[in-house]
Amino acid sequence: MKTIALLFAALLLQTHASAGQPNILLILADDLGYGDLSIQGCRQFTTPSIDSIAKNGVRFKQGYVSNSVCAPSRAGLLSGRIGIGFESNLPHPTKHGLNPDLPTMADHLKKAGYKTYCIGKWHLGYMPEHHPNRRGFDEFYGLLGGSRTYYAGNLKKLAKDGHAIERNGKLEEEKQGSYVTDRLTHGAVDYISTHAKKHPKQPFFMYLSYTAPHGPLEPKPGYAERYPNLGNEKRRAYAGLVASLDEGVGQVLQCLENNKLLENTIIVFMSDNGGPENQNASSNGALRGEKGTLWEGGVRVPFFIQWLEKIPSGKELDEPVISLDLLPTFGKAAGIKYEIESDGINLWPLILNHKADAPVRSFYWRRGGMKNCAFRQGKYKWLENRRTGQQWLFDIEADLAEKTNVMDQYPEVAEKMKRKYAAWEKSVPDPAFESGWKPKRGK
Repeated sequence: MKTIALLFAALLLQTHASAGQPNILLILADDLGYGDLSIQGCRQFTTPSIDSIAKNGVRFKQGYVSNSVCAPSRAGLLSGRIGIGFESNLPHPTKHGLNPDLPTMADHLKKAGYKTYCIGKWHLGYMPEHHPNRRGFDEFYGLLGGSRTYYAGNLKKLAKDGHAIERNGKLEEEKQGSYVTDRLTHGAVDYISTHAKKHPKQPFFMYLSYTAPHGPLEPKPGYAERYPNLGNEKRRAYAGLVASLDEGVGQVLQCLENNKLLENTIIVFMSDNGGPENQNASSNGALRGEKGTLWEGGVRVPFFIQWLEKIPSGKELDEPVISLDLLPTFGKAAGIKYEIESDGINLWPLILNHKADAPVRSFYWRRGGMKNCAFRQGKYKWLENRRTGQQWLFDIEADLAEKTNVMDQYPEVAEKMKRKYAAWEKSVPDPAFESGWKPKRGK
């Protein structure tokens, strides 16, 4: 009877899928510098596979994330919400995590008939109620915590810290010679290939969350040596991590093509936050600041979307967008009829029609542990350091590097933005927890 019930449930689920629903692949890099892709201006090494996603679709030149460190950025990405009290990296151990009452991207897409997969870094809670298999994902292959050694380690110790790789709750053996970036790539390829054979009429959603190029700086043997002209040993190691990431993305794209899934798959590539330049030798290019800060270098990231069936190739858009937009954007493509509660917007009118009357966006940021806040509306960005009381106002369109504080020139603009930010802050809860993560200063 139990088997019959399960079969009936599977058939019922497939009836919710609409004909023509696209597959959705969301690829997230970890601590990738804004300027560390060749399509983003890097000249020290190339990233052809990742670049191809932008070249075959749309590159957002002003793509943002909802926070400047790993865990809260992921919380915003998967929930589509900001101001939910999740504003710092998770301490370990902890009972905190992404609020189970907030539906995730996977919850919504599963309800729409999708098979859902989570591969890689989770970092949204360690308790049973926070586990990916309880947050909308049918399959999970990855680690619950933050980043870890790229090589095989002590399974018991890794499990204690939330860094062991598991498959749906069962720990995976740490095989000598294995490499985490490759393990995650192979996991994604295996799931896609199996899905194509076993569920050819059901769309899938895959969240592929790499740990690369987050530290430790442990490239595969011979990879750092590919870049002898970089000079800086840390930078060479970092370039090796990015090379493995790019190769992995290429293998996943090739798997989609081999299984005739590439044309009707929405593929998104982005980073979870800016690069921590002084920790992993990443580069945020012309942007000021780094991971953990609310300068552009902390919250502006590479942000690309490809959908061969719908999006013209080689498109570049200068309108500001944010990771919160992906949930309503995916929901629209999946044919979800009910209104998804989100702090983002559906991007398809902008991407496909390039509406001239696109709304003026308002983005809010708050870093619990850093006591920093920022607000962007239109071309202006206001920031405040609550430890020192110092404030800044920048015209981001004219001053991408945030070099010239125009508070004195436009005090009325600064005051208006400060009042709007205060009103928003009153409407959201205080941070539920704080962590001691702070970016290192100096080079």
